Amino acid sequence: MNENAKKTLLERKFTSIDYIKLYVDSYQEIVETLEAGMNEFELQLQKNPTLNMDNFKSWQLRGAPNIKRGAQNALEHFEKAKKGHLTGIASSAGNLRGLSRDVDNIGGFGEWWHEINNKYWDTFYSTYMKTKKIGSNIDYTISGYWDNDEILDEEITGPMDKNELLNYLKLGESVDDLSK
Repeated sequence: MNENAKKTLLERKFTSIDYIKLYVDSYQEIVETLEAGMNEFELQLQKNPTLNMDNFKSWQLRGAPNIKRGAQNALEHFEKAKKGHLTGIASSAGNLRGLSRDVDNIGGFGEWWHEINNKYWDTFYSTYMKTKKIGSNIDYTISGYWDNDEILDEEITGPMDKNELLNYLKLGESVDDLSK
């Protein structure tokens, strides 16, 4: 498969409803994992009030509500995307990328995570990073932000399965049709 065909199929993939749903579902998983971690921290804090709270209150007041609003926003724009209106979901994805600035403003992710089982942090952070990458692929594709053949760089977009990309061919279309 040549680069023109790969590029076209990646653009179709990154703007497909299935891929957008993956983004929205992953965003919801961020919220669920954050809530579970925060609940566990509160439970542990009741047992041991000397735990390092670091910026936990900031996460309760600002971090968690921002993430929850973002996830709700993604859900709302997903419904619009299913009707062909993609700019809102691109905006949602851009906002998730910008969330790291909000996290910096509340003092980072916080040491409080280290006071509970590592599984909470590991799941939260890996899901956050995965969702951020998926969101960036969506935003960059819809908004036309890719530089040159950047969309083909697996270090940026994540691994691509050439066989899976064939699912994005239109009915009656072949890879050769896109290779021109």
